[in-house]
Amino acid sequence: MVTSRKKLDFWFWVKVVVIGFMLIFLIYPFCTLITRSFFSTKVDGFTFENYIRFFTKKYYYSALGRSIFVSVVTTITTLVVGVPIAYVMSRYNVWGKQFIHIFIIMSLMSPPFIGAYSWIMLFGRSGLVTNMFSQFGIHLPSIYGKLGIILVFTFKLFPYVYLYTSGAMGSIDSSLEEAAENLGSNKLRRLWTITLPVVLPSIAAGAIMVFMTSLADFGTPMLIGEGYMVLPVLVYNEYMSEIGGNAHLASALSVVVVFCSTTVLLVQKHFVTKKNYVMTAMRPPKEEELHGVKRFLATFPVMLVTFIGILPQIVVIVSSFIKSDFTGFKKGFSLGSYITIFNR
Repeated sequence: MVTSRKKLDFWFWVKVVVIGFMLIFLIYPFCTLITRSFFSTKVDGFTFENYIRFFTKKYYYSALGRSIFVSVVTTITTLVVGVPIAYVMSRYNVWGKQFIHIFIIMSLMSPPFIGAYSWIMLFGRSGLVTNMFSQFGIHLPSIYGKLGIILVFTFKLFPYVYLYTSGAMGSIDSSLEEAAENLGSNKLRRLWTITLPVVLPSIAAGAIMVFMTSLADFGTPMLIGEGYMVLPVLVYNEYMSEIGGNAHLASALSVVVVFCSTTVLLVQKHFVTKKNYVMTAMRPPKEEELHGVKRFLATFPVMLVTFIGILPQIVVIVSSFIKSDFTGFKKGFSLGSYITIFNR
């Protein structure tokens, strides 16, 4: 009876299916990637030739340094942008808070290539904003190169930090902050000694998402990098080389990316587990009412960052209605692109 029940147990078969999918679509490709990295077209049999080549040739290991630099700086900038916005949104009566929250989430929905292309259309050498400022004799900094990559990553990925942090700040029991206030702590000291340490695990979770996403992103550096070679672009070039791709070396480079991401994740988990807090928010923090100039000063920076973050989506929507042919965009708007989509 026990055996027959187990055969008919629904959740047992759900586990079997889930494990089967993981083996086929996760474990198997990953194991194939690792095994392929230890073979080479130049050497017969098992070899470390790909890894030796990576760590001895500057062309390869410098790409890793650039990737880590971009990812670290992006993580810092997203924290600088995302954490204050999460605090203001969770603590004050910002104008249009619900819409801002939706727009911040929508800014995450931009595909890498489309998002980067939208920034080029705006701030490229012949971009809309670039040309507009040049008419007044103002020359904007170039969107291309490492600073452009970091800028695009910052406004594309800060929602990760915002979502994790705002969720944690909304679950803090207000009695903790009230106790600190009763002991004479001002708002700034209370923020540094009570609020931020409590939500630190959530901030770290958002930061690790930003780091790994920016480390593995291919589309943005490919379009905006212009010679600033990072590791994902290098992997692509090795796979798709015009003189014959080297899948074994590309696999080794991919393993290096995975190793870096896993190392950072384990370090983050090690430090966060020491400062992990469990609480029941019996009394969630109350929203502080601001009026007049104070409310405007709290709302304007949040709206500005949100607008910049959602800008690529606005460009995509507007561009979809512009008339175009095989030569590119033309003057005027139409539904031609949508008609083409549904007719073909």
